[in-house]
Amino acid sequence: MPRVSKEAPHVLVTGAGGSIAVNLTRSLKKTSRRLMLFGCDSSRYFIHLAETEEKAVIPSAAENEAYLQGIQKLIQHWKIDVVFPSNINEILVLARHRHELGARVLLPDLKSIEIGADKWRTFEEFQKAGLPVPRTELIREPKDVDHAFAQFGEPVWFRGRGIPGRGVGVASLPAKAIEEAKGWIQFHDAWGHMTAAEFLPGDNLTWMGLWKEGELIASQGRKRVAYVIPHVSPSGVTGAPAVSHTVSDERLNDLGPRAMLALDAKYNGVGFVDFKCDGKGNPLITEVNVGRLGTTHHFYTIAGANFPYWYVQLALGELPQNAKPHNVVAPDLYWIRSLDAGPVLIGRDQLDRYGKPSR
Repeated sequence: MPRVSKEAPHVLVTGAGGSIAVNLTRSLKKTSRRLMLFGCDSSRYFIHLAETEEKAVIPSAAENEAYLQGIQKLIQHWKIDVVFPSNINEILVLARHRHELGARVLLPDLKSIEIGADKWRTFEEFQKAGLPVPRTELIREPKDVDHAFAQFGEPVWFRGRGIPGRGVGVASLPAKAIEEAKGWIQFHDAWGHMTAAEFLPGDNLTWMGLWKEGELIASQGRKRVAYVIPHVSPSGVTGAPAVSHTVSDERLNDLGPRAMLALDAKYNGVGFVDFKCDGKGNPLITEVNVGRLGTTHHFYTIAGANFPYWYVQLALGELPQNAKPHNVVAPDLYWIRSLDAGPVLIGRDQLDRYGKPSR
């Protein structure tokens, strides 16, 4: 077992200049316990956004062997106790080589990570497990588009089956016409790499959990209300919520854990499940993010639930004292942010001073 610097554990944050990593670094600085924070990034530009005490540039995770060697050298040089990855491409490499790192990393099994990185495989896995998912088809050729419109009506939700940085993952389009959909897929050269699903008009919900060997340590549900720069996406939805608020929803508390355990019965680390509600308000699972935090998890830290620090504690073999399996944060707390502005945390009463919310 790798050494542990008990007086001040050494934590390596990967992708340290990205929004997820910057937020988790800020969370790790919010603890009363002293942590030594080190960061690495593959960009000589974004490394300057890292808020760790030390930082270094290493090869991209796409360069599998060179990336691994870079991580191993930093672990040895900085005497790292815990590695905290922040994006899926790095997570995949670290999961494959977790026993060669010389430091602790809290990740689920490799198969679950690979399934979570493919929305079509995720759909198949959840459907097999009897979980509620939207009707979905894989679009291999033009005639599949015609079939999707015949099955689902219009609009039809088309999106890449991959994730950002891996396959076609940022090409969502609620298409209202067959030729529009075919042109979109052709533009992205995405035949066989895009899915079509029934359009869901209801709430956009998410649930995040932290696990240790299949035991749920802490979780929280949230509703997304508005998005940062929505005009850059044809769907109006981006990966960065501008306004969201906590919810205590027993449906999410049931479906979130079932989804993660369907992928790995001994799930380790963090992960979150996204839901969209149908016209009757029923949440259906649209995707899962395995092994990583969401971009706005710092929301929970400010509200009193420090998921990143609890992750570090679990990786060190410690049990978090203030965590609880469900609804670890009070409902109706709002997190509001925009580009170069915020974030702020407010309660529903503060929001209502300026009029009742429309949603």
